[in-house]
Amino acid sequence: MRVLLVGMGSRGDVQPLLALAPRLEQLGYAVSLAAAADFRPLVEGHGVRFEPLSFDLEGPLRTGLGRDGLQGSAITQVREARLMRQVVAQTAVALAGDLERLVEQADAVVSGALTFDAVHALLSVEGSVAKPHVYAVFAPVWPSADGPSVALALRPRASSRLNLAWSILAGRVAFDLFRPPGDLIRRRRGLPRKSFRDYVKAAQSTPTLLGASPAIVPPAGDWPPALRQTGFWVRDDAPGESLTPDLEHFLAAGPPPVYVGFGSMPTPDPVGVARDVAGVLGRLGVRGVLSEGLAGLVVPPGSGAGASGGSSLIGVGATSHGALFPRCAAVVHHGGAGTTAAALRAGVPQVVVPHAADQPYWGRRMADLGVAAEPIARKDLTPARLQQALEVALSPEAREAAYRLGGRVRAEDGAGDAARLIHAHLSSRVG
Repeated sequence: MRVLLVGMGSRGDVQPLLALAPRLEQLGYAVSLAAAADFRPLVEGHGVRFEPLSFDLEGPLRTGLGRDGLQGSAITQVREARLMRQVVAQTAVALAGDLERLVEQADAVVSGALTFDAVHALLSVEGSVAKPHVYAVFAPVWPSADGPSVALALRPRASSRLNLAWSILAGRVAFDLFRPPGDLIRRRRGLPRKSFRDYVKAAQSTPTLLGASPAIVPPAGDWPPALRQTGFWVRDDAPGESLTPDLEHFLAAGPPPVYVGFGSMPTPDPVGVARDVAGVLGRLGVRGVLSEGLAGLVVPPGSGAGASGGSSLIGVGATSHGALFPRCAAVVHHGGAGTTAAALRAGVPQVVVPHAADQPYWGRRMADLGVAAEPIARKDLTPARLQQALEVALSPEAREAAYRLGGRVRAEDGAGDAARLIHAHLSSRVG
């Protein structure tokens, strides 16, 4: 049976599927992964069959609309939504065409939030679903009254009907943002446009997998029966886990450094951010690894030499979090689900600087679990706040909490559990 995994989005939407793919292959499935064209090296480097979408994502994120959108998200969620709508609209025609071609070739589909409605439109035939469809999410986006169990909540640390109402509203906004490809597919096929109520009904009846550890995201009692939770989807045998010789030499030359990187989140002032980071690490007397990411962070001139003449700060490009994070004293990051999971598995404390979407949720959870200070919103990031948060992260209490939590997360087999649940669903459909 041919299973198509649709990884529309940033690396955080693709990386978990790279962990799921080999587990499904072990169960006898022929697996391919569809993602933006610029993810080809990543996907094929993991030995997974790649089906490129007909557009890139990293280029637009580095400059132009993508940079504006993510910069805006650090200021207001309204602006974030408005600019995200523009990004989706620009890719809708290409994405709809890609999905029509790829879904037709597959026997079953696993898709995420950005493509759920479009895939459902392709698979729906006269009120039924012609091929099996599994909905995969990597953050707790399902509406709930339980604050710790839902990404968008007005009372994030309590159970409240306000949380349920607000998260339903957020779901409606997300549906409006992501619906253009599905609308286009239905229009091409002469099908009626779907309402938000139709969307909710479809989601409630579709097997849904939440790839996030129950030790981090507590299960909510009001989640629908179709939703099943696993641990994080992580590939332990991923290729390319080795670090560069320069980074290996740096790590061996002194105490564990602090990692600083914001992944796929651009920033309007990469020079200023890098300068501030270097200054904070210098005042704390700790070494650092500065990840370039889509923000374009580079080590400021003159910041690489320590007091003893050795290197105190090194810049890196794309680097294996699984190989690097366990050798760090703390991880400063944007709060993406994948980066948060990698830091948790490494058993190291964190500083979370949320930029957009579900990132504030992960920042709050890290603080609540004792492995980080309160998150610092990107718009509020200052050297003083960063230094205070790092002082918390480097404390013995945070290190001990991170060590204990890391052991619990590493003991889970999220990708394996997800593959077995998908296999059970597909087997029941065949039978």
